[in-house]
Amino acid sequence: MNTQISTRLGRLKEVVDKPYPFVYGGWKSAVIVGLAVFLFLFTFEPLGLNRFPGNTFFYTLGFGLITIACLLFDYWLINQFMKRVKILWTVWCEILWNIFFLSTIAIGNGIYNAVVGFFFFHQDIWGALQLSNAFIVTFPVGILFAIIFALSRNAGIKVMQRDNNTVDAGTGSQARESMDFICISSVNKKDPDVVLTADRILYIESMGNLLKIHYLSDEAKVTTRVVRNTLKNLAVLEHPDLYRCHRSFVLNRRMINQINGNSNGYMVKLMYVEDEIPVSRKYAADFIQMQNADRTSYTR
Repeated sequence: MNTQISTRLGRLKEVVDKPYPFVYGGWKSAVIVGLAVFLFLFTFEPLGLNRFPGNTFFYTLGFGLITIACLLFDYWLINQFMKRVKILWTVWCEILWNIFFLSTIAIGNGIYNAVVGFFFFHQDIWGALQLSNAFIVTFPVGILFAIIFALSRNAGIKVMQRDNNTVDAGTGSQARESMDFICISSVNKKDPDVVLTADRILYIESMGNLLKIHYLSDEAKVTTRVVRNTLKNLAVLEHPDLYRCHRSFVLNRRMINQINGNSNGYMVKLMYVEDEIPVSRKYAADFIQMQNADRTSYTR
């Protein structure tokens, strides 16, 4: 029995530790969620809202506006965090993030409801407390929904990656003679390999035993795929366009747009990419020599 529990817990840990695409929500998504909250509460009047003695429209609109304000704050906070901390976003991170923003919305709406409820139910404070407790009770349901949503989306991502891999493999078999294809394999055989042409790769970032491949999609949008592997195992480093500039970074030298710094270390701006890629002191001299050789060849 203990063995079965350990096995299931191990499988669950493997699922929640899998890479997960981080999607930054903007003001539009905050407005959509807030509007949905308002319309739901105003239309169905759950949790005793039908007993509210004042204007129900403005009362429920307040919940929607508080939701928007909480989400805008959460999006700003996570954006600041992601700028300062290098972290591999996983299924577990997504679940914790959903729980966090559900908490802020619940707290914000709870405070709003307590203030408004106290004003309107001053002769029946128990009614206001009941309404507040109803929101608190529904919070675990929201957490459960967040977990189910993250796990189901992760399952959908795996199916999509498998389909993309099939398409990439088919395209590669037909055009391999005329195009320069690079295959980045995963040591986890369950995950599909990444098959791309060299001119689509922007840079590769190492994060422990995982690699984040940043590349251009067919729509010329910067896309990221994650595979379980290390730079040490990459045979693609022998490709002339890919240059290891740091112990954690490999960049496409054909994508270099700007170089800042000195012989102690450089920072490289790539086309299509906002973040700067570091060139450590160990690789600095060789990097500049390579760049000078490239300029010479271009001017001939």
